[in-house]
Amino acid sequence: MKKIILFLFIVLLPALAHAKIYIVIDEVSTKKFPIAIPALQTLDGGHNELTENVTTLLRKDMRLAGIFRVLDEASYLEKDRGLENIDFSKWKAIEAYALVKGIVEPKGGGKALVELRLYDTETEQLLVGKQYLVFSKDYPVAVHKFTDELMLALTGVKGPFNSRVVAACGRSNARQIYTFAMDGTEKSILTKTKSNNISPNWAPDGSRVAFTSFNNFYPEIFTVGVDGKGFKPLTRNAATNLTPAFSPNGSQIAFASSKSGDTELYLMDLSGKISNQLTKTYNIDVSSAWSPDGSQIVFASERAGNLHLFVMDVASGSVSRLTYTGYQNDQPDWSPDGRKIIFTARDRGAFDLFVMNADGSLIQRITRDEGNNESPTWSPDGRYIVFSSGRRGGSGIYVSMADGDNQTLIPGTESCVNPDWGPRLQ
Repeated sequence: MKKIILFLFIVLLPALAHAKIYIVIDEVSTKKFPIAIPALQTLDGGHNELTENVTTLLRKDMRLAGIFRVLDEASYLEKDRGLENIDFSKWKAIEAYALVKGIVEPKGGGKALVELRLYDTETEQLLVGKQYLVFSKDYPVAVHKFTDELMLALTGVKGPFNSRVVAACGRSNARQIYTFAMDGTEKSILTKTKSNNISPNWAPDGSRVAFTSFNNFYPEIFTVGVDGKGFKPLTRNAATNLTPAFSPNGSQIAFASSKSGDTELYLMDLSGKISNQLTKTYNIDVSSAWSPDGSQIVFASERAGNLHLFVMDVASGSVSRLTYTGYQNDQPDWSPDGRKIIFTARDRGAFDLFVMNADGSLIQRITRDEGNNESPTWSPDGRYIVFSSGRRGGSGIYVSMADGDNQTLIPGTESCVNPDWGPRLQ
């Protein structure tokens, strides 16, 4: 997705070594980290639509992160003092552990300078200080970049806000491929066809998306650039071609095809040339996902009767079974650290999300009693997931923490399915 964005990244103070980890993610499910975000101002202390928009998105993203408690502005004791001369005693008095301050200054040519700072109120230390020069309409870029830096300073790991989710959105028989940030901003359309487009999957460098399209009547695998250009088919056969999955190095795509009669898994290069047939059974094999190192592929297969998950060593072709319980286990996705696999399974007439260790042990449930929940995929940092859900009567894309906490509908995705979370942007 090419955007006309002028971006200037400036470190305000020398880099600080953040040896202290303020938030340990595994320990915050019951107690969230209190943070204060007073309204941003212009340089002369004023407020306008842009300062309000940046403030609102900052607060929204802190809540979406699921680990922060944004303190009510009505409780703030310090009012409109700008970036300088902070009275930290007033922020300590309301038990704000961290403070975000900022200004938004309009510049010429439709641009704005967004300056944001994060403070530790106890030590009164500046933890993060950044300036971003962006076109005013692209203020979410600044917010997402700063939020990721804030999470790095407080948790030790950069956040996933400066990344994109891809999904199929629209009418069920004519869905198009869209990308958007995890908070629903920066939405962009990649396809504009009269046909149905489903099951998108990111290239590891974020430059392209592979998906299934009915543009040539039969379901074929296509790719398109993130700028919406280069729409082209990779498969050309009168068969069903589904669930493309880029390899971690981006050189190959695994996919399911009925080209030989049974639905089997294949590998092809980026020109569409098939390099290997991975499975050769008389049963359905679908929904492949690569391990982060590219050595293994997890997939769903009916070779055990019901759909279960199996893992294949790509080099040798050897296959091992992962799941022995559950019904219609499908749509697996491997966590970025290679330790977990999330998947969909049917229970009491509905699909829910489950996660297990990569060896098939310790299966844990993520969703329950909230309609059909499908197509789970991990964030780049492995701390969040996105998935589609029909809990409100129609489809929609939800984001939550990896353990299922803080499940939130992403605005503007009420007609979307088949999400895939892409890599961090630069």
